Amino acid sequence: MAFALVLPISGKVSKPAVVGLEGGPGYGSIASGQLYAEMLQPLLADRALLVVDQRGTGKSNPADCDYDDTISACAKELGDRFDLYGTELVADDLGALIQALNLGVVDVYGDSYGTFVAQVFASHHPDLVRSLVLDGAYPVTGETAWYPTQGAAMRRAYTVVCERTKGCGDDNTGTMQLLTRLLTKLRKNVVSVQAPGADGKIINVKLNPQNLNDVAFGGTYGPTTYREFNASLRAALAGDPLPLGRLVAESKATNVEEPVSVYSPGLQVAVSCHDYPQLFDMAQSRAIRKSQYDAAVANQIKVDPDIYGPFQIREYLKSDFSTQPLCLPWPIATRNPWKLPGPPDGRYPDIPTLVLSGELDTITTVAEGDLVAAQFARSRHVTLANSTHVTAMGDVYKCASQLVRDFFTNQNVVLSGTGGECARDIPPIAAVIEYPIRITKVSHGVGQTAMDAIDRYLQATGYRGLGLRGGSWSASGWGPVVLELRSYQLYQNLAVTGRVRVDFDTGAVEVRAKALERTFTGNWNIYQAGSSAQVQELR
Repeated sequence: MAFALVLPISGKVSKPAVVGLEGGPGYGSIASGQLYAEMLQPLLADRALLVVDQRGTGKSNPADCDYDDTISACAKELGDRFDLYGTELVADDLGALIQALNLGVVDVYGDSYGTFVAQVFASHHPDLVRSLVLDGAYPVTGETAWYPTQGAAMRRAYTVVCERTKGCGDDNTGTMQLLTRLLTKLRKNVVSVQAPGADGKIINVKLNPQNLNDVAFGGTYGPTTYREFNASLRAALAGDPLPLGRLVAESKATNVEEPVSVYSPGLQVAVSCHDYPQLFDMAQSRAIRKSQYDAAVANQIKVDPDIYGPFQIREYLKSDFSTQPLCLPWPIATRNPWKLPGPPDGRYPDIPTLVLSGELDTITTVAEGDLVAAQFARSRHVTLANSTHVTAMGDVYKCASQLVRDFFTNQNVVLSGTGGECARDIPPIAAVIEYPIRITKVSHGVGQTAMDAIDRYLQATGYRGLGLRGGSWSASGWGPVVLELRSYQLYQNLAVTGRVRVDFDTGAVEVRAKALERTFTGNWNIYQAGSSAQVQELR
C-alpha cells in the first residue's frame, strides 16, 4: 500500500497527525496531497499529514478494468480480487498503517467517498481517531438505494440559483418550469444537435430526458451548469438547441488523458457493488436480482413517482447518473460478501464530528449531511451557502477550510457553534440571462464571451476547446491561467480574439481582446457578490 507522510515544518510532531481521505471511489489520496496541505496550513507547522492510496487506487495496484463495456467483464478482469476492495478492508489497512507509523490518535478529513471511508474507519478503529471532518457526507447507514433526497436537492439548487440572479426567471421561466415544458416536448420528439464537447470536438448528441437528467444532476460538481442551465433551456424552447446541446456534449466527455493510476473505474464499481445499498439481494443470482429490481422499480413508481421530478423514474434509471442497476451483473461474493460496512454494534463511537455540506450539492445532499451528523453524539453540521460538492478543498472563499482548521485546533469550541459565520456569506452563482444568437452591444458581448470561455475551461477535459458557434480557445499556465481566444464565437456576429487572464485563487479576471476590428479591455472579480463582466472599448 502506497502512502506519503509529510512531517511537520518545525521538524517536531507535537499535535495529532491529520489523515486526508480522497473521494471517488477510485481516486488515491497521494495525488491530492498538495490540496490537503493548502487546506491545512498553518496546522502543518507541528503536525504530520498522512495520505494513502487505498487498495485499488493510485500507486496501490490500481484496479485496472473498464466497466464501460460490461460490469461482468470488469469483474472477470479483476479475477479473484474482485471482492477484496471493500471499505472495511480499506479501514483495516489504514489502521494497521497508522499503528506501524506510531502516529497515535489522528484527526481525519474525508471528502465525498472519503467521508464514507472515514465513518467506517472511525466505527471500526475508534481508538485511533480523535476527530472527524466529513466534507460532502455520504451516509454509511440510514441511506437507501433510491437516494431519495437527491431529486429535491436538484430542484431546490436550480431554483435558488435563478432566484438569486436578477433577470433569470419568474414563476413561468424558473428553471424547473422551463425544464418541465421542454421534457414534455422531448418525450414526443427527441432533438439531435451537433455541439462542442469538453474534449474539444464537435459531437452529435440527443436532447432527450435521460441526457438532460445527466446534465441537471451532474451540475453539482461545479458552477458552470448552474450558471447556464436556465438560459440554455430558454434557448432550446425558443428553437436554438445549441447551448443546451453543448451542456449535454460536455456531460458525455471522459478524460482520456487520465490513466488508471489517477482514477480507477474498476475500483469505483468494486466498492459500489460491495458496500453500497442495492435494490436487490447481492447474494442471489442475476436472474433473481433482475426480478427483485423490476419489482422495486414498479413499487417506487407506484409509491413516489415524482422522486426525481420533473424526470420520470425510468428516465432517471436510463441516465448515466443513475447507479441503481449498476451491480445487477456483478458476481456473487462468497468469501467477503456484500454488506453495509456500518458500526459493528450499530452505533458510532463518541467522536467529535464536523459535517460540511454545499447548499447546491445534489450527490451528497444537505439532508444526507443532517442524517450523518445525527448519528454522532457530538457533531455540528454546517451548510455552505451557494456551494457545490466538497467545500474545503480548493476553497476559494477561505471559509470551509478555516472551519476545518479551527475544528482540528479546538473541537469543543467549534461544536459549541463558534466559527463558520462566513458560510452564510458565500456569494450566489450568477446565472446567464440569455443566449441570443446575435448580439447588438459589442462590449457586453465581449465580456460574456470571456465568461463563457472561463466556463469552458472549467468543463474541459484538457487545455483547449471550441467556441459555441465557432473559433477556439486554449489554456496555459496555472495561477493565473491564461486563455487564448481565437475567433471565439459565442454569438454568430461576434468573433473575439485575445487573452483572458484568470486567477482562480483570487477570482481576478483581466481581458484584452479584439472584435470587429476594435480593441476591448476589462477586469472584474468572479468571486465577488454581484460582480459582472466589465469590458470597455479602447479609443
